[in-house]
Amino acid sequence: MALWLGFGVSLGVACTGPTATTTEGDDTTTGDTECLVGSVGCQCTPGGTCDGNLVCASKICVPLDDTSTGVTTTDTDTGQPTAGTDTSAGECEPANGQPNAVCGSDEPYCSTLGECVPCSGIASCAAVDPATPACDAVSGLCVACTEDDTSGCTGTTPVCHPETQTCHACTSHDECSGAACDIATGACFPADGALWVDGAGDCDDAASGSEAEPLCTIAEALSRVVAADPQAILVRPAVYDGALVVPESSVVAIVRAGAGAVEILGNGDATLGLGNQARVYLDGLELRGNDVGSGVVCDGGELWIDRSLIRQHHVSGVSAVGCDVQVRASALNKNLGEGLFVSGGAVRLENTFITENGDKANADNPRGGLALAGGATATLVYVTLVGNNAYTGGGLSVECEPDPGVESVSLRNSIAFNAVGYSTFNCEGVEVVSHTAYSAATDEPDDDNLGVATAEVPMLVGADAAIPGVYRPVPGTKLDGVAMFEGGDPDVDFEGDPRPTDEPSFPGADQPPP
Repeated sequence: MALWLGFGVSLGVACTGPTATTTEGDDTTTGDTECLVGSVGCQCTPGGTCDGNLVCASKICVPLDDTSTGVTTTDTDTGQPTAGTDTSAGECEPANGQPNAVCGSDEPYCSTLGECVPCSGIASCAAVDPATPACDAVSGLCVACTEDDTSGCTGTTPVCHPETQTCHACTSHDECSGAACDIATGACFPADGALWVDGAGDCDDAASGSEAEPLCTIAEALSRVVAADPQAILVRPAVYDGALVVPESSVVAIVRAGAGAVEILGNGDATLGLGNQARVYLDGLELRGNDVGSGVVCDGGELWIDRSLIRQHHVSGVSAVGCDVQVRASALNKNLGEGLFVSGGAVRLENTFITENGDKANADNPRGGLALAGGATATLVYVTLVGNNAYTGGGLSVECEPDPGVESVSLRNSIAFNAVGYSTFNCEGVEVVSHTAYSAATDEPDDDNLGVATAEVPMLVGADAAIPGVYRPVPGTKLDGVAMFEGGDPDVDFEGDPRPTDEPSFPGADQPPP
């Protein structure tokens, strides 16, 4: 610093620039021109900066427009670069904030000063590519999204994957803050249009339905649904009475908001009925106690059930006709007719318990755990069926109606233990069962399944006293090693605990702790 200050005193305020010489005829004149540091045609400051919009090129301040060829000339009299002829603007050109081949991978963008910089040195990543509007400070690259900037994740890819920094479709309601996930499309429901219900708090069915002004009943929220507008209904824990109907052709999510139970006590033909061609999502709900009809009835639409308990209905827990059904991490328990009836549609169940359904003493036509008709197809992966019962000669765990349609059943990595006997399936042999433990008179050593006698069942699974309908496998038993994970299977269990993906494990909805 002392040397630099001394140098500055000896130079004074200004420095001597190039000497200009002109010749006209026999007259020759020579004059010195004062050149201010940082001004056009003069030396750059010691820090390499210039006044205004000038750039420092070869230690001389020049306009950006004069930096296109990379050629520098020198005044023959002074040995200094000549103003206006230095055409190099630093490391790269054009200086437009875009990626530049001259720059390396760590600093790939050419700033407006002609310098190679990371994304933090440019004005906007969105200007580089609208598909990568976020700047990752660690890598220095423009990416689709970061943990702090998810503005690029919209539409049917609203969720940012923090590791890959890419946007993807939502697959669970938890991924959509303040709303719910339209899993069929991958888009989040509009959070600003969500209707809030709080039957146990300060509520009013004449209120706006905002988070601060919640409604009192789910029925009122459903009455405000417009078919053309996807609608999230966020329900705070309380007990709700009365039958509910979802308008036809609508897209609705009814999702628990907060800790505690959302209990829906229905009556009539259905506790919750879906209008024709409606797409409905249920998450975190308990539907129970309809002593006349079924829990959920879907007729020609789509039904998605997550983390819900559907129990103690007089007919079916869920009845679906011409309706596609997805059930994940849920329990269908003690429904008198059957846990789930599907006719003419398709059903996929994952990490779900279907237990103690079908009551011969109190139901007109009990059909056990899962009943299929009308050519319905069923796929069960990591499902636990325990204690289900059906009419004499029926399939206690899975029943197929004797109709013209040909049903199909795939049961994999699951448990199917009947209440009594060995009539686990009644589907005319169309069922495909693999890596599953099920009721059978003998264990077949050449099969990848495990046959289990009725007397063995209490030693292999036990009821959870806290969650109705949940039967957990007993650690250290011969169930361990029956299941084999495949691509596309859920890699977590009923409670979200990790499931082994590279070695055999327990079948059924629950994976015991290691």
